[in-house]
Amino acid sequence: MPAAPTPWRIREVQPSDAEDIIALLKTSFAEQGSNLLMEAGEFSMTVDEEEFFLTEQSLRADWVGYVALTREKPSHVIGLVTAEGKQRRAIKHRASVGITIAQTWRGQGIGKALMRQVIKWAKDTEGITRLELEVLARNEVAIHLYERLGFEREGVIRRAIFRDGAYLDEYVMGLLL
Repeated sequence: MPAAPTPWRIREVQPSDAEDIIALLKTSFAEQGSNLLMEAGEFSMTVDEEEFFLTEQSLRADWVGYVALTREKPSHVIGLVTAEGKQRRAIKHRASVGITIAQTWRGQGIGKALMRQVIKWAKDTEGITRLELEVLARNEVAIHLYERLGFEREGVIRRAIFRDGAYLDEYVMGLLL
C-alpha cells in the first residue's frame, strides 16, 4: 500500500514566492527563542526587492533555493532552504546552506526533505564538493538532523550571537560530497 501523500510538497523557489518567503522569515525571526541569526525587525526587504533577489539568484549556477508549500489551496510557503556557492576561485567548491521551517510545521519531515533536496542539488552541480552551515549549539533537533544526513561538526564559534541577555555558541558543520 503506497504511503499517504504529505500535506506539503517541495519545489524550486520562484520569484512569485517572495511575499510568502518574507512572511515566513519575519515570523521565524520574531519567535521566542528563535535559533536564527537575525532578530525581529532586522529583515527589511520589500516584496519587490525579494523578487529581484530571487530572479538574480536563479541565474547563478551555484545558487539554489527550495520551498515547502502546503498542498491546500491557496498554498503558502512553510519552509525554505537555500545553498549559495562561494565566489572566490579558491573556495568555489563550497556552498553555504540556510534553512527555516514554520514553527507549526516542524517535526513533520519538511526539514529533512528540504535538506535532502539541497544535498542532491550539490551532488549534481559541477564543482560543488562541500556543503557547510552554522547552527546554534542549543538547536539539538537541527544538529541531530544534520548529523543523520552526514554533516559533521567541524568547530565552534564561541559567543557567536547575543540573544535574550546571553551569548550563544554556534557549531560549524560540513558535508563533503
